[in-house]
Amino acid sequence: MRYAPSHIARWVILTVLIAGGAVLCATRWRAWFGNPPEPEWTGDTIPPRFCCFGDAEVPGFVCRYGVWCDTVSPDTLTLLLLGDVHNSITRPQWDSLSARHPGVEAYAQLGDFLERGYPYYVYRLAESLRGTRFDSLPLLAVPGNHEYYKGLRRTLPPLWTDLFHNPHNGPQDFPGTTYYVDFRHLRFIVIDTNGLQRVRDYTRVNYWLRQTMQQAGDRFVVVMMHHPVYSAGAGRQNVPVYLTFRRPLAEADLVFAGHDHNYARRLPFVDTNSAVKTYIHKLSPAFERVGAGCRFYQLLTLTADTMYMETRLFDSGELYDRVAVSRDAEGRRTYDVSSDLGEERVELPERYRDRTDKPSARIRRFLNRRAARQRAAI
Repeated sequence: MRYAPSHIARWVILTVLIAGGAVLCATRWRAWFGNPPEPEWTGDTIPPRFCCFGDAEVPGFVCRYGVWCDTVSPDTLTLLLLGDVHNSITRPQWDSLSARHPGVEAYAQLGDFLERGYPYYVYRLAESLRGTRFDSLPLLAVPGNHEYYKGLRRTLPPLWTDLFHNPHNGPQDFPGTTYYVDFRHLRFIVIDTNGLQRVRDYTRVNYWLRQTMQQAGDRFVVVMMHHPVYSAGAGRQNVPVYLTFRRPLAEADLVFAGHDHNYARRLPFVDTNSAVKTYIHKLSPAFERVGAGCRFYQLLTLTADTMYMETRLFDSGELYDRVAVSRDAEGRRTYDVSSDLGEERVELPERYRDRTDKPSARIRRFLNRRAARQRAAI
């Protein structure tokens, strides 16, 4: 019995798809759906206390008509922003951040504050924060993928929402995870990208986001999310997030994201990392400034007409990047990027450095693009 070429082609394609799916499931099943057993905590179990802007009272702030104002300097605001942390900041490092920036009034975290959403990691975080100034500073938080439980459908454990009492002014089905907070000169919008699992989730949050940005008035608009619109990690682009938020978020003043454990600026989009773990950087030519193989944090300072973003190296506090965002009387936005910045810090993650003698395609691409950026900077 003879088969037509079209029938053979269909069987070949079907066989390849089935075999490829089986191999993919066999290699990635544990990464997708495998929650490791919770470690045992043997230290202090005092419940942590996080001050969030969903509370009735926030230290150092007063709420008037839904707008939070600093009680000492109501005309200015200073926020410290952290990327992924994964329980990797020690108490001395928290103290060092406080000493460098004593004027910080609140801080924000881009998700994956915890390595996993288990009590063990909550107690570890509380232990590192206890006794530091950040233990009482108000926090703006968003869940990361490590804080969700994996499975056929990702779920956020009640532990996370018990820890972070965020406002419930977001879209339906996102209580306390997608929200906004109004300050005198800033509307700070938070999007839970890990909770986007159905088509209606994307459309509902997209509609809410557009409305929330339009209603910000003359305030600056800063957006925080875990997955970036333009991924800085090689092979880590989240296509649904890109397609859903690329256009509306281009109208924001600054958009911060984490997840890729690298630094990349493509205004208004900024991808950053505060964790020890780093990934291979994509090094796209579209990125205006990049950083790889090290840790960063951001300092946001707002006045009535200007917002300053400083990116600093986590370990030393050295200035790495600086952008000023201003608006004229007609609301037109202007970016002023510092021209006296030093060389880019672009290194392979440590676990890949012993493979450069026989590099994979991803490592070769990284090395070639790094060399191209270095030549262009000369």
